[in-house]
Amino acid sequence: MKLDIVRGIQSKGIDVPFDLTDIWGEDTWNGDTIRYVQPVHFSGNFMINDETVVVRGIAETVIEGPCARCLEPARVNVSAEVAEAYVRDKGEEIDPFEEDQYRYKGHILDLDDAVRTALLLELPTRFLCQEECKGLCPVCGTNLNHNSCDCQKELPRRSPFSALADLLNEDEEV
Repeated sequence: MKLDIVRGIQSKGIDVPFDLTDIWGEDTWNGDTIRYVQPVHFSGNFMINDETVVVRGIAETVIEGPCARCLEPARVNVSAEVAEAYVRDKGEEIDPFEEDQYRYKGHILDLDDAVRTALLLELPTRFLCQEECKGLCPVCGTNLNHNSCDCQKELPRRSPFSALADLLNEDEEV
């Protein structure tokens, strides 16, 4: 996603509107592969002040990733506010206090990293295909949203805390 700032050079200190759309492919998030299923749309304003360009706007897209319960594709509408400053790269050694700043050369800003970071920070901690997703059977792997299985009926009904109860019973017997 490239922003041409030529229009703002002659209007220093004045907000200049922009509207960008870019098609992104896949990315990695929380160890999973996610896909941008709609183009990323980013609109807002930029302002040039001396050697710094301040970019502000809203980025929006739809991202698809595996459901945390059943691994089926799940889609999430994502909207993120982006506000970043880009400093002109003069080719000098970077001060350690400034190494986290975005830099640019010429009149084109590469907004991909700033927009990607903002969008990924807005994602939920896990994708769900639906709130009521039943997930996969832990024994046979059947997707319980589509089919049922008898594995759960065959397993003895035990609480996760039943092992603690067994320990208490052992102490009483001694």
